[in-house]
Amino acid sequence: MLDELDGMTHAVVIGGGYIGLEAAAVLAKFGKQVMLLEALDRILARVAGEELSRFYEAEHRNHGVDVRLCARVECIEGADGRILGVRLHDGELLTCQMVIVGIGIVPAVEPLIAAGAKGDNGVAVDAQCRTSLPDIFAIGDCALHSNGFAEGAMIRVESVQNANDYATIVAKNITGGEALYEAVPWFWSNQ
Repeated sequence: MLDELDGMTHAVVIGGGYIGLEAAAVLAKFGKQVMLLEALDRILARVAGEELSRFYEAEHRNHGVDVRLCARVECIEGADGRILGVRLHDGELLTCQMVIVGIGIVPAVEPLIAAGAKGDNGVAVDAQCRTSLPDIFAIGDCALHSNGFAEGAMIRVESVQNANDYATIVAKNITGGEALYEAVPWFWSNQ
């Protein structure tokens, strides 16, 4: 991003999660005109309650970010290898020189599910990060685990720290140790 800032005046950020908000905040601090597009009716909808979402929406607006909710992107347009803008579903073209897409993930677990692993919005793992398939472990964004800090709800934690924590548990278990994943879900953000 930093290498592209010279001569860039307008940016569109697609996605109102933590990554999109952090990108928008940095660009706004550099004095760029930033438009943030969120498909849902509030930012941070997957990870925060409405009150926190509205607080951060107001903070970003107060810092000059044009936040658009319920925004549906049709396509990103460009020519000669350069961005021209983002076309919305209603036909409006938002001209810009930079587009950042931070829309989250859908875990790619179809092969594991097809092989018989349990899961849906991720592959289900036990406290040792084992799937329901013999000798198959899952870690990172795709791992769906029952979390005691979320009243036993099946959750996925999409963060680097979570992936590292899972990897430590799996390494201990496959090398003959016994370890359980019991971490408090957390991540770090400038927000």
